Amino acid sequence: MVESEDAIFEEREELMLSPTGGNPTLRIAHFLKPSVVSTDELPSPFLSAEPTISELENLPMKVQFKGWQSPHVKWKMWVGNLHSKYQSMWKKAGIYEAIMCSKYSIFRQQDLVLGLAEKWCTKTNTFIFPWGEATITLEDMMALGGYSVLGDSVLSPLVTKEMEEIHEILLDALKKTATSGSIIASQHSWLEHFMGNGSKYEHEAFLSYWLSKFVFPMPHYRIEKRNFPLAIHLARGTQIALAPAVLSSVYTDLGLLKEKLFASKKLDYKEVLISAPFQLVQLWAWERFTTFRPTPISITPGEPRPARWHKVKLLGIENVRLAIDSAGEDFLWRPYAIALNHNWLFPKFYGDKEQWVSVDAALDKGLESYTRCLRACELVGVQSIQQYLPHRVAMQFGIDQDLPGHVARYSMNLSIAWSHYNRSIGDAKLYIPPRLFEADVTKRYFEWWRQSVSDQKDAIKNFVTRPQNSRIPQVYSGKMENYNVFVLPSSSVECHKVDIKDSVKKTNLLGTLSENKLAIDVKPLTVSLSQSISHSTADDGAPKKDSMIIPEPKVTPSEGSMGEAGKSVAGTTVRELGRSTKVALHVKHNDGENSNHCITEKPALELEARISRLERVVAELKAARAK
Repeated sequence: MVESEDAIFEEREELMLSPTGGNPTLRIAHFLKPSVVSTDELPSPFLSAEPTISELENLPMKVQFKGWQSPHVKWKMWVGNLHSKYQSMWKKAGIYEAIMCSKYSIFRQQDLVLGLAEKWCTKTNTFIFPWGEATITLEDMMALGGYSVLGDSVLSPLVTKEMEEIHEILLDALKKTATSGSIIASQHSWLEHFMGNGSKYEHEAFLSYWLSKFVFPMPHYRIEKRNFPLAIHLARGTQIALAPAVLSSVYTDLGLLKEKLFASKKLDYKEVLISAPFQLVQLWAWERFTTFRPTPISITPGEPRPARWHKVKLLGIENVRLAIDSAGEDFLWRPYAIALNHNWLFPKFYGDKEQWVSVDAALDKGLESYTRCLRACELVGVQSIQQYLPHRVAMQFGIDQDLPGHVARYSMNLSIAWSHYNRSIGDAKLYIPPRLFEADVTKRYFEWWRQSVSDQKDAIKNFVTRPQNSRIPQVYSGKMENYNVFVLPSSSVECHKVDIKDSVKKTNLLGTLSENKLAIDVKPLTVSLSQSISHSTADDGAPKKDSMIIPEPKVTPSEGSMGEAGKSVAGTTVRELGRSTKVALHVKHNDGENSNHCITEKPALELEARISRLERVVAELKAARAK
């Protein structure tokens, strides 16, 4: 078969192995193009992993997520009022699920979002983790936003006189609904004016509100007139490719947030405004990071996938950097392909068996949508053009990963960029992997990634020499004296029951430190430190001392998922101390209050101060290296 220059897939025999390591196996593998077979001139994947600030919890600036919108009760009523009349039109336009998604509230976990933004690379539009590369894709826009990857551009002009007349009517309504002393209409005044007023153009007004509040949110909660042509097209059932436009805005604001986080160390930034719907970033993380996400709720058949995260209680994460860096082994590359008990229907491109599908005029729209997710392109948004590089994260689609090749830009103007996105499929056949297939990486990719991680570690390997009795706080699994304690996601822990009557007991701890984290970064995960002193009483009524588990590790180099197996942190001892600080797992409730769910004992004040000082020094060294 002769391959087109614009083909998406590539099939060849290669030495393949798991991204976590192991023995290579020679087999037929499938890759996304373009890929290369040499690391010459191939940049390190850690090219943008420079540190930002020492503590995400104490930002020197305020981050305002203006695009993170929750639905007003009247909006839900408006959706319900128009549902029966216009649902068929919404489905034809490819926005039915997206409108339904706008009825759900997603509580914000800001430290998680900021932790992800730190890992963002603006050169590749991907997250660079110690254990691999991942990103938010067009597939995520379909699954989590309900947006279509097919259809016309969001910048499509009005083409009929009737459309132009409706546009003028909406512009006139914009002036009439403007609040006193303002020349713009607020979203609230717009809703109050049009909802249920019997206007012939209520549907167009409804869609204008939806676009301005949920799809392309405006910083000042106003109705944006540039959305009127788009609303007019959608009201007539014209399918619009909203997925690339929304993803473009998310990429743009991830880059902005990363830039401001990094610059906040040097410049006096008061605040940064994030206009993109960043709840999609958090939903992306919750779908994949299984070890520190909240528990999803059950949904009824036919409900969109985000419904499982509607108003779920947030879990506190004490050290979000460590949590993310340690999550490689539990990261779900294909969460939407797993049969979960939440009544979500699989798209047609998640089959149980491998398929080769011919590309012709009868190609299923679902498979065509899937194909759009797999090829590099330009994402045309309402205010930005961003590059989309899925071949760098092929495992998110069940495709094997090879060295990612360079992709030229087609962003000279909007017309060229859109043509590049909307180009025809270059493959004669499409490869559809089994939904449960676990993709591998080529041997050369594995070695390239491991070397890149090693190069980054070498820059700071001489920074800390830790004595044998250094004490590092850890989080333990299992039950200890009837307390349930959360565990680091990449740690293998053997816990023994602690006898508090003995002065000293031994227990073993085997843990894997993340690829580019120093031992000093190992702070308690999902626990909060309370300053209160615990004074307990023994069974006989006499005061007793509280037991405290104190790791005393031998510090050795460790490798992440793309390297050798992690080295053990051994020599943990259990000591009996008279004064200790309570450590409790906590859950953030909807009202902002916290509930303690477990208690163990750990040193805190002095140790936390030492760790904080060392982290600041590490951040300064990394920043100096980045220059």
